[in-house]
Amino acid sequence: MSKSYYRSKPAAMVVTVIALSFVLPDSAVAETDTVAKATISSARVRRIANQEINKRAPGLSVGSAVSAQSANTANTANTANTASSANPVLFARVAADGTVDPANSQGVTSANVTKPSPAGLFCFSGLPAIKGGQITPEIVANAFFESGLLGFGDALGNCPPATQFFVTTLSRNDAGVLSFGTGPFFLHLY
Repeated sequence: MSKSYYRSKPAAMVVTVIALSFVLPDSAVAETDTVAKATISSARVRRIANQEINKRAPGLSVGSAVSAQSANTANTANTANTASSANPVLFARVAADGTVDPANSQGVTSANVTKPSPAGLFCFSGLPAIKGGQITPEIVANAFFESGLLGFGDALGNCPPATQFFVTTLSRNDAGVLSFGTGPFFLHLY
């Protein structure tokens, strides 16, 4: 090949590049103009967005977000600090002989307690309706009183007919045998 062939090639390339530089920007500008003119209405954008949201999160609803304002009512949980429902309705310190200590009692008096045999059985009557309760043994010197039970009615058959509930106190002797106890206890009724 001749030298002139090689010389003419770079010149042709330069002319081609220059020609393309004029043509390509115009087509790019023409494309952007076409896209700019193809606008979508805001209603259509909203509809498309809602369709996409419904496809991806079918259980969600923006309307229910308004109910999040009701979370402010959680502030009323602060009233739990003074909730009377958390306190026992009635309570008493009951001595081993069935007498009630008025200084450590509310709503229960000695008149509400009957003390039949065996030792460790206490029957309660004449009180407002209760739903449940708890007894806690009082720790006293030289006593092995361990626990107590609270039951409704007269399950043992030793209490008077009007009995609402009974308490039995239990002790364990040196041999480990559990029997009715004779220790004082605290009674909490709800």
